[in-house]
Amino acid sequence: MTAADGAAEIVIIGAGPRGCSLLERLIANAELAGGRAVIIHLVDPAPVGGRVWRPDQPGHLLMNTLCADATHFTDDSVTCAGPIVPGPTLYDWCRWVTAGEVALDDAELIAMAEEMRPHSHPPRRLLGAYLDWCFRTDLGRLPPTMRVVEHRQTAVGCRPEADRLRVTLADGADLTADAVLIATGHADLAPGAAERSRIATARDHDRFYGRPANPIDQDLSAIAAGRPVIMRGLGMNFFDYVSLLTEGRGGRFEETDAGLVYRPSGAEPTMVVGSGRGTPYRAKAVFGTMTPRFPPSFLTAEVIERLHRRGMIDFTTELWPLIAKDTLAVYYETLARVRPEAFAADPELIMKALRECDWGGAELAAAIESVVPEPAQRADLAAWDRPLAGRRFDSPAALHAWWLADLRRDLAEAARGLDSPLKCASVMLGQGRTSLRTLVRYGGLLGHSYDAAVDRWYKGFAGSLASGPPARRIAELIALTEAGLVRPIGPELTVTESDRGFVAASGQVAGSEVIAAAFLECYLPAPDLRRTADPLLAGLRHAGLARPYRIPDHTGDPEPGAFESGAVEVGLEPYRLVGTDGSEHPRIFAVGVPLEGLHFGTQLGPLAGTNSRFLRETDAVARAALELLHL
Repeated sequence: MTAADGAAEIVIIGAGPRGCSLLERLIANAELAGGRAVIIHLVDPAPVGGRVWRPDQPGHLLMNTLCADATHFTDDSVTCAGPIVPGPTLYDWCRWVTAGEVALDDAELIAMAEEMRPHSHPPRRLLGAYLDWCFRTDLGRLPPTMRVVEHRQTAVGCRPEADRLRVTLADGADLTADAVLIATGHADLAPGAAERSRIATARDHDRFYGRPANPIDQDLSAIAAGRPVIMRGLGMNFFDYVSLLTEGRGGRFEETDAGLVYRPSGAEPTMVVGSGRGTPYRAKAVFGTMTPRFPPSFLTAEVIERLHRRGMIDFTTELWPLIAKDTLAVYYETLARVRPEAFAADPELIMKALRECDWGGAELAAAIESVVPEPAQRADLAAWDRPLAGRRFDSPAALHAWWLADLRRDLAEAARGLDSPLKCASVMLGQGRTSLRTLVRYGGLLGHSYDAAVDRWYKGFAGSLASGPPARRIAELIALTEAGLVRPIGPELTVTESDRGFVAASGQVAGSEVIAAAFLECYLPAPDLRRTADPLLAGLRHAGLARPYRIPDHTGDPEPGAFESGAVEVGLEPYRLVGTDGSEHPRIFAVGVPLEGLHFGTQLGPLAGTNSRFLRETDAVARAALELLHL
């Protein structure tokens, strides 16, 4: 089967979870090709699974999704037009490996699979092996009219030619296509002025500067053992970097009677760490089960549907009060169950106040205070968000003591699981993001509201409480701090350049200045078509085939007050690319991470049993691509 024989050609760019899902959905919907021969080109320089999930990475890097949640396959919950083709979740697959029903020739992977529980946080390389198995299983379902060709190359260009497309690869080869499906993940951004200055400084003065990037792609070899490295950012990338610079350099953690202890290899640097918030993302609770879901009292499905129909929502005045009230409701319901002595009156009075009082008003605060008189027992969302706001330390040693005490408090709360009002409330706070996956789409929120309230505040706040690391990571951070290998520098971290090196300091900690020859940015920047270093996306924009999405700020006029999100703009499902003239290209589709800002939460993988939007989207795109073959 060749193109010369009249076969149609579809190019999938990106072999990560979405690219693999698109392939599976093309195979599942093969009958839409009407019997025509189809060649599917899968283009990615990384192996199947993409660079994030490649199975050759270190086993100490963990997923943030629970084992039984992760899947590649549609199930009975998925409401899509295409056929449901069930298959194992990652946990099911691990059980198959353990039972010998799936053959692996990697002893470490087999041991990992044996250790998995439904609520485990799997090593990323385990998901990479699962996706590779899924890919080979999908190939086994290929009808005789379909063929898959892998290209371990980067796609660097795509241009229309008559009624087809031409995709250029980094090695100069060209592919012709009847449809192009863009499923790339996080792409690096072209450096801005500040980054260019740091890059030049590092080059000219024999220093190390690590730009914001995926940790597994960063070359950390120039970070010297025994020397300080400034690390800015305390989110999920931070924990990956800590793991790479400790266990990744031969150190190990050991359980002792005194708790977890780190045994260094001697190859570790001293990690000088900080961020704007000044505290790391909080530990996930140890529930001993799958993460619970709490029924909302205020931001219900009916309310979300009503807001969705109306559109142009202000997050701060219309959504946040409902998310906050739901969060407090779960907190006080849990508190009433585990610490009834904290209440001076009927806990139902708090629910009554939440129903009747405006959020943020004195009346609600007074009602809660009268029922829970001890301040330490009350929920304080502002303190959860910025625990170091307004706090001053007279020395780094004072901050060090506070940091350790704070980490230990967080670890203790995580260990309480369902008996922790804080951890249960954090889950509820995170659930509020689910509504945004419906409401943000295509300008559902006002542009200024998305920019200031969602993108620059709520995402980080909810992520820090609800999407933090497994509790084990906080125990490790305590051990590394006690070993002197992690040194907190404080909130509102600033990093400047001088003749002496990179200079880090916090204005809230006296004597906090640290000078280092190495500086590592520990965050992943949001995708941005305007600054992308991806040659394919940049080329599409320069050719007028793609444009960044502008979130309108009031009905009917996308210009005054609009927020340009940097998301790749696509039309409504099936997500055809929108060019600078506002028209949709009939043969170019895009899904996933590049659309963040037009859609919301695009980094989330498919979750079993949830009517996954991820799987509904890949099904819709695959079907649209196959239907093009009749034109």
